[in-house]
Amino acid sequence: MAATLWDELRAAVRGDVHADAVSRALYATDASIYQIEPAGVVLPRDEQDIAAVLRLARRHRVAVLPRGGGTSLAGQTVGRAIQLDFSKYMHRLLEVHPDEGYAWVEPGIVLDELNAQLLSHGLKFAPDVSTSNRATLGGMIGNNSSGMYSLVYGKTSDHVLELRVMLSDGSITTLAPLDDQELRAKLTLDSLEGRAYRTIRRLAREHAGEVERRYPKLLRRVGGYNLDAFVDDGRPTTDDGPQTTDDASSSVVGGRWSVVGGQRPVVDQRFNLAKLIVGSEGTLAIVLAAKVRLVPRPKHTAIGIVAFESLEAALDAVVPCLECQPAGVELMDEI
Repeated sequence: MAATLWDELRAAVRGDVHADAVSRALYATDASIYQIEPAGVVLPRDEQDIAAVLRLARRHRVAVLPRGGGTSLAGQTVGRAIQLDFSKYMHRLLEVHPDEGYAWVEPGIVLDELNAQLLSHGLKFAPDVSTSNRATLGGMIGNNSSGMYSLVYGKTSDHVLELRVMLSDGSITTLAPLDDQELRAKLTLDSLEGRAYRTIRRLAREHAGEVERRYPKLLRRVGGYNLDAFVDDGRPTTDDGPQTTDDASSSVVGGRWSVVGGQRPVVDQRFNLAKLIVGSEGTLAIVLAAKVRLVPRPKHTAIGIVAFESLEAALDAVVPCLECQPAGVELMDEI
């Protein structure tokens, strides 16, 4: 890696820039088995820092890899690239609107820290990953994380309402639900954003049948891009764009995921490219801020423990357990 890139980054970025051997070794691993030393690491302070990184990365033809808390098990946060770590500076809870049930957060905020700040409102961000004391919201968005209570709350994609993102050309836009008129306006844009809208709508139309056949109908499917969100949303698609529901603010909170009956609660069905960014592992855009849905904290909780003579017997009991509509079912094979 040419020294000039790092000299230019240090001159352009207000945050921290590290290209030394120790820093690269620290960021070469995550919770997976993989080890790939990055080109270097940048801890941006703000959007201007991120724009500078993208500009210089394009000039020097170096990849950029956003990183969350490094808790991934499949190597999503390692790679020969400039790693962006938001956890030091871009970790604020920007806005809370308890009556409307949403908040704006920066990508580096840790899940437990976010929920601690929401405690006084009696609210929380619902997906409950086991690494909640170090997993960041940006990483959860990239991974489309869920958790033990996904039976009730679904995945992160069910709780991301809007995303403020930076595209590869450095442009910034907000991805939000669009009605037909708003979508038509986006489709006419002579920009990377407009091209993204046109491409996704075209792909969703051209490959709707294949997506329908090949995408598994699983509650916790997080592999691949969420193209099924644009072809399997329960509404017809016309030449003028997708039709909208009357209740654009409907959410999963009022419903319940039913694995037994296959019933899915009503969600906002307007065209929303934020659905595509969730689960894309930072390959399509860099998340600058997220508008996330907040849900009430349960007033009462209880736990039941059942012992089985074998692992097979425990697995056989899962479906009968689901008929009782538990919030979660967890297997403990060794104590």
